[in-house]
Amino acid sequence: MTALSEANLDLWRDLEGGDVLRICLTCGSCVSDCPASEADPPLLIRTLLRMVELGLEDNLLEEDTPWSCVTCSRCEEVCPMDVRPFEICLALRRWQCRNDSTRIPLSTTEIYQRGYTQPVDRVEELRRSVGLSGKLPVITADPELLAKFQAMLMEIDVIRDHDFMFKG
Repeated sequence: MTALSEANLDLWRDLEGGDVLRICLTCGSCVSDCPASEADPPLLIRTLLRMVELGLEDNLLEEDTPWSCVTCSRCEEVCPMDVRPFEICLALRRWQCRNDSTRIPLSTTEIYQRGYTQPVDRVEELRRSVGLSGKLPVITADPELLAKFQAMLMEIDVIRDHDFMFKG
C-alpha cells in the first residue's frame, strides 16, 4: 500500500491519455452503465482514476479489476467529460505490465482456455431475445484454432514461465 507521503503525484503522466484524468468529475456515469461494475470484485473505474491522480502506484500494481473490463465501451458513451474510461483502463493494464514484468492477471487463464474473458459463447438465447440471430464466432468452436492460439500465448515469456497456471 502506498503512503500518501510517498505517492507519485505525476503518475497520471505515465499513462497514455492520462492527461484527461484531470477533467473527470467522478460523477459515476461510467460505473452506472458498466457490466463489470457488478463483478466480484467490481470494476469501479472512477476509483481507479482517483488512485492514479493520488499517485498510489503500489495499490494500482496490486489491482486486478482493470482486467475485468469487458471492452463494451459503454463507459465512454456515457461520460459527460469525454474522459475515455475504457482507454484509461487499457492504459492501466499496459502500465501494470510495464511496471511488473511478472504480472499475470487472473483473467489470463480464461483467455487461454476460451480466447476471451466473458462467456460470450453462452449468450445465444439472449441474442435471440434482442433480435439477433446465430451464434457468435468463437475460437472454442474450432479446436485447431484454439490450440494455435494457446501455443501463441505460450510464446510469451511470463506465460511460458508460469505454464502450470494453464494446464488442466
